[in-house]
Amino acid sequence: MSWICRVHHSLCISIFYQKVKERSTMSVAIHIEKVVKKYEDHTVIDGLSLEIKPGELFTLLGPSGCGKTTLLRMIIGFNSIEGGAIKLDDQVINTIPVNKRKMGMVFQNYAIFPHMTVEENIAFGLKAQNQGKKDMQNRINEIMKVVRIEDHHAKKPDKLSGGQQQRVALARALVINPKVLLMDEPLSNLDAKLRVEMRNAIKDIQQKVGITTVYVTHDQEEALAISDRIAVMNKGIIQQIGKPENIYLRPNNVFVAQFIGTSNLIKGTVQKQQDGTFVVFNDGYSERMDHLLDTVTDGQQVVVSVRPQEFVVSKDANAISGVVDKTMFLGINTHYFITLKTGESVEVVQNIEDHSIIPEGTSVNVKVKPRLINVFDATSEMTLIKAGE
Repeated sequence: MSWICRVHHSLCISIFYQKVKERSTMSVAIHIEKVVKKYEDHTVIDGLSLEIKPGELFTLLGPSGCGKTTLLRMIIGFNSIEGGAIKLDDQVINTIPVNKRKMGMVFQNYAIFPHMTVEENIAFGLKAQNQGKKDMQNRINEIMKVVRIEDHHAKKPDKLSGGQQQRVALARALVINPKVLLMDEPLSNLDAKLRVEMRNAIKDIQQKVGITTVYVTHDQEEALAISDRIAVMNKGIIQQIGKPENIYLRPNNVFVAQFIGTSNLIKGTVQKQQDGTFVVFNDGYSERMDHLLDTVTDGQQVVVSVRPQEFVVSKDANAISGVVDKTMFLGINTHYFITLKTGESVEVVQNIEDHSIIPEGTSVNVKVKPRLINVFDATSEMTLIKAGE
């Protein structure tokens, strides 16, 4: 392709994105106010509230059965609402039929029609809008270019890869110019390489189109990679809402710390001294903590969450002693699985450039990086780190 053709193609794509963005209307906010969902005598969601900002990609993240898909289906209207309200901007949509909510949805299993071509699948949702033939064709052509499926317009789904089928499903959801895009585990049926490719594509398309998007997944890496903000859910309750980096670095409680990434949990005690506040681990090793809440008390029992990379293998005597049970070399990093003197098992990740590989069976001392670790009250399991630290 000559450079003139490449420039022309890029210009066309930019125009297509702009047209779709303009026609998708101004981005809307979603207000979820104390909503309740019951199935007979079982309450799945009980008084949940959250705000989704206009144009953001907001992810509902949690384990299977936590209520995230139930909430998504309440937003689009597949599930009834037994209490509270869901609003698009200022409009309550509780009783508005699904086909009147102006929302697009992408399902886990794609839900594209096997007997239709790519183009026919995308056109399906437009036919109900009584569009003129020329205008409808223009919109189909535009959205196929946006999701990069135009070269396959005449193919049936069985001739497409999983990623291509998901692009068709995404195009079909976007072509009707919805106010909100909803996505329910859209990548779970793809292999690892395709998942990475498609999550990048979804993020890119969502940003360029500018549509308010609610994304459901149980995959925390996927959520961290694509989200503007994440709501971590468990048993129908939101545990924490925040930007991916904030949730990863400063989890609100023990559940979030364990669900997002890998975390080692170690018992400890708060010790207040004249020269500061310390966390003392069960074998006597201590670290000064200058960013704990002022309300912590001397002798308070705590649980310390330490990411594998937040450990340091050290020769310092003021450290936690242990024995290397297993060594796993993974190129840049080496993972050590260590049983501590206290009986606790931890995973430690060290950069191979910083040290030679430690043989299994070796006695080692490990310290923590006090500014990075998280400390939780042993009873409530809530964070004891000051906000913003």
